[in-house]
This record gives sequence, structure tokens and C-alpha cells, in this order.
Amino acid sequence: MNNEPVFHTRRHFLHGAGVAMLLPRLESLGETLAASGPPRRFLGLYVGHGFAVTPHDNHPSRHLCWYPKLVEGKMTFNPSMAPLQPFAEQLSVFRGLEHPQVVATNGHSSADSFLTGSNPQGSVISPSLDQVAAMAHGKKTRFPSLVLGNEGGLGATGSSLTLSYNRSGRAIPSTSDLTGLYNRLFNSDPAVIRQEKARHERHGSLVDRVMGSAKSLQRRVGAEDNRKIDAYLESVRAVEQNIERMQRWSDTPKPEVATDKLSLKATVNEPQLFIQTMYELIYLAFKTDSTRYATYMLQSMIDGPWNEMPKYALGLPAGHHRLAHSAAGSGAKAMETLGTFDRFQAEQLAGFLHRMADTPEGEVSMLDNTLVFYGSSNSKTHVNRNYPLLVAGGRNLGLRQGVFHDLDASAPPLSNLYLTFLQLLGVPAERFSDSSGVMQELLV
Repeated sequence: MNNEPVFHTRRHFLHGAGVAMLLPRLESLGETLAASGPPRRFLGLYVGHGFAVTPHDNHPSRHLCWYPKLVEGKMTFNPSMAPLQPFAEQLSVFRGLEHPQVVATNGHSSADSFLTGSNPQGSVISPSLDQVAAMAHGKKTRFPSLVLGNEGGLGATGSSLTLSYNRSGRAIPSTSDLTGLYNRLFNSDPAVIRQEKARHERHGSLVDRVMGSAKSLQRRVGAEDNRKIDAYLESVRAVEQNIERMQRWSDTPKPEVATDKLSLKATVNEPQLFIQTMYELIYLAFKTDSTRYATYMLQSMIDGPWNEMPKYALGLPAGHHRLAHSAAGSGAKAMETLGTFDRFQAEQLAGFLHRMADTPEGEVSMLDNTLVFYGSSNSKTHVNRNYPLLVAGGRNLGLRQGVFHDLDASAPPLSNLYLTFLQLLGVPAERFSDSSGVMQELLV
């Protein structure tokens, strides 16, 4: 077993290499739309540490709460979410959903499970919602999915920097490189294409070496280890096939897009520009049908530079983690301060939703064909219950919108919502993680 450390190192590489796999599509976009209708898309957005919420509706700080009020049966948003008021009929809000497997885990670990429903310390980790959809339909686009995050990378188990997990339940690193993402999606400069082709060649060569090492290792270990290696080799072969597809895509021109809304040099010190640029790249990727599935971690639970975003963007007195802790008691001043940051995030999201709503697709809009899912896995810092969640768009997919779903203790697992999403996306799924069925009340 002396080769085992090398084996693990190469395995780690392969998970990283699988982030931006290009998948072939032979037909043109127009032919695709004519044959199967408009694309069905999904975007998962996440903010760690929770939002400014109150424990009950008669709380004295309720007017500062992230959750809307119902006025004559219609949602009316408080100041922290007021930028989303124009979309009140195009979104729904959820209170009371959670992942049962995650309730008792460390509060800072729940980001790992947000789109999987799995306990991050468990022996079996489900693939994330976006990757289940990509496995079903990712071959229809150049990129099966985009995995994005302001901080970028993997993080560690229990402190994830990504929302996406592959079919083996392994984290897929997120990318925070705006220029690199633009180049992958849209830059057809010959020098960039040459670099991409060279990278595909290197990855292909490394896969060959890993395959050889694994097969050599199989000859020196027992039956149980061989079964594990066989399962691993199946994943390696999938990577090999994806590299071959990337190589075939290398000679296909990339879409040309307008760059006037892109600030590719933005950094953590300019969080508004950075987030707006990431949203614009997602919009352009959807508009050109370069991908149909994306995740974007806006805020992790790690106290790194992006935790200081409230200071950089708004001049608030503390980082997001501390602001969320301070608001845990729902005092008016702390709620107002955290709500100011919630409003900042809502403003960026509203700008993205406006962009999609203003883009026609047939008789509807891009937003009507897209599920935009936004929320946190904490209702308060360290509290893994009653996730504050909303979903915008999707009306042309069959989603009933304009509803505040204020659920009680008998609420189903959050995975039921995800199973509903998958079926709206045309994925033939009968179950997702610990789901018990579809949420029929969400459907028209």
C-alpha cells in the first residue's frame, strides 16, 4: 500500500479537473429550442450565517424581519428585502423548511449540506441538486454546470466554499476568478484557445497515469480494496470521457457577448462590482445557452476576507459573522444593522432578476424559464432550523408564485422542495436525498 498517498493526491486532482467539463452538443441553439422548447434552468444562491429574522410575528422587531408580511393576502417586504417588492408575484418565500439530517450538526457546517440534504459528517453524501440536473441534461450545453463562489475553492468538510457535490458526494471546487470564467465562457482569442487545448492534453495525460497507477495498485491489494478502486476507476473513466468532449469543443467558436456590464478586475474590496459581474456572467451563460445549471456561494461561513464584506460595501461596524451573532437576540439596532446587509444582497439579486425578466424568450421571459433559489441554512447563526428561503421565476415551468409558505412543525423535509424543482426541470427523479414526495401545492 506504499502508493496510496499518490493515489489520493491524484484522486484529489481529478475532482478539481471535473469542475468545468465541456459537454458536446451537435445541434444549434435554434434547433434545440425548436425541438424541445426553451431551456429549463436552475441557479442556487447561498448566504451563510442567516438573515435578520424574528422568532415570531408579534416580535417588536418584526418590521425589520427578512420575511414579508401579508397585506390583503399579498406579500409586502420589509426594508431589508424591499428591493424584491417588484417581483412579489414572481417569487415565493418559505419559512419552516430544513434538512432533518443537519439539524443537530454544528451550525457552521450546514453550508455543506444546503443543496444535498446530507449530514456532512455522514457516510453517504447525496449529489447536490444542480449536479443531479446536470447529470440528466448537461450534455445539451457546452458546460454541464457552473460552480461559483466569492471565495472560491473547496474549503474543508464542515466549512465548505462550494454548494456543489458530484455523483460520489465529493465537493466540486467553486471558482472566484472572474477573468478566468469569462475566458472559459466567451474568449475565443487564439492564445486562450491554445492554452485550453494544452490544458486538456495535460489533463488527459494525467488521467492516463492515474489509470495506470490505480490498475497497478489493484494487483497488490485485497478484494475489498479492489472494489473501492473499481468504483473510483468508474469516476476516472467519466473524467476521461469529459476531457475528450472538452477537446472536441475546443474547435467550436464561443459565443460573442457584450462586455459593458463586466468589471472583471473587481476584488473583495469592491464587493458590489464583483457580485454584479458574477451575476452578469451567469446571465450571459444562460442567455447563450452555455449552461443551464449554476450555483453561486455569495457568503460562506468562514471568517475570511469576504466575511468583511459589510465593512467594505457599506461601512458597517463588523463582519457578517459578528453581525449575525449580534442579531440573534432580535434587538432592534442589531436587526437593523444586519438588515442593512441583507438589503445589499437583495439589491444585487433584484438587479439580476430584472435582467432576466427583461429578456424575452418566446412569449415569456428568461426568468419565467429559470428557477432562482436563494437562501441560507441558518435562521440564526448556529441554528440549523427554519431556513429562510425564496425561489423566483419558473412560472413557465409550472411553478405557482406569489405565495408566502409559512409552514408549521409538520413541514416536509427541504428535499421535497428540491425534488419538486428537479421534476420542474424535466429531470426524471422519483426521490432526492431524504425526500418523501413532491410539494404539489407549489404547482399550477
